[in-house]
Amino acid sequence: MTVIQKFLSPRYRILSHGLFWTIYMLYATLLYGSTRDDYWRGFMEVIATLPIKMLAVYFTLYYLIPRFLDARKYPSLILMFLVSAILFGYTDRLLMHTFYVPIYIPDYDYEKYPLTSLAKAIQRSSIVYLVVFAASAIKLIKRNYQTERFSQELGKEKLDAELKFLKGQIHPHFLFNTLNTLYALTLQNSPKSSEVVLKLSHLLDYMLYDCNVELIPLRKEIQQMQNLIELEQYRYGNRLEVSFSVKGDVSTQQIPPLLMLPFVENAFKHGVSKEVEEAFISIDLTLKEQQLSLRVENSKAEDDNKPEAEYTKGIGLKNVSRRLDLVYGDQYELQVFDEEETFMIVLKIPLQNFDQAGDSKAATKSTLVKSLN
Repeated sequence: MTVIQKFLSPRYRILSHGLFWTIYMLYATLLYGSTRDDYWRGFMEVIATLPIKMLAVYFTLYYLIPRFLDARKYPSLILMFLVSAILFGYTDRLLMHTFYVPIYIPDYDYEKYPLTSLAKAIQRSSIVYLVVFAASAIKLIKRNYQTERFSQELGKEKLDAELKFLKGQIHPHFLFNTLNTLYALTLQNSPKSSEVVLKLSHLLDYMLYDCNVELIPLRKEIQQMQNLIELEQYRYGNRLEVSFSVKGDVSTQQIPPLLMLPFVENAFKHGVSKEVEEAFISIDLTLKEQQLSLRVENSKAEDDNKPEAEYTKGIGLKNVSRRLDLVYGDQYELQVFDEEETFMIVLKIPLQNFDQAGDSKAATKSTLVKSLN
């Protein structure tokens, strides 16, 4: 907790109020003392009128502001302010003439400036309300800070809940499609079923344990992409040609989990599952200047005339698109190319190194909260 946060915290209210009045007394003593070249006299003037200033401050903070300003009763606020200002001005003047004037101004001319003088009361009121305005400004700034902080925390909680929900939907989605692959192999009595079970266990381990964090090593996501490709190749055999290339150093980079897998899965689901002859999928992953570029291209069946929307409406892609919006805001680029014979997506996102994870996590949350506000 920073010094400012401690000062604004309700736990430190007495300390913060004490600090405010201490600063006021020091400032007023120096001001009055320097004008009269007598700092003890300046201090006594401050002490003589301190109770009425405190009363005016707390009357404003705990009655006028919540009762009228917060309720937007502006005419009543103005009326109460004017009446209380005059009353506090008269009371401040009375205290001055009870404890200060008899000692330091014994020859005061009461005939010329009687205690009932409205002009003098307004003059004293202006001095009182300089302190009131300063205290009120601090209170309103403090409340605005607390409101904004609460809004940010609430926004972060909503964001975390939505991200968890989206990842929770992705997990069974991948499991469902991978089990379909295993089912197809068991129907064929394939000896590769045991290998599929092993790779499926790796995928499940990844989704159940490794994905419960905000960022994971990029190499882990790539490993699971390779697992998924091999699982699907077991299913489609020789009629599927897959190329997968990785360019750049992936050893120190991090990304949100399950961010690229849905694009690869989508290529198999929509580009290969309906193709009865030869089909191809090309996946290129390039890392350059702290940016990741993913290109996934797949062939389309000759009789597959579905529009682009049909290719992008699945649960997996809808979720990953929403997660991209939440995590990267306007810092990512996703392009979809729907040609007559091929379908291709190109994704570009910024990357973080392991030593940048802490800073990037805070920056990402800040961007997300702004997008929610």
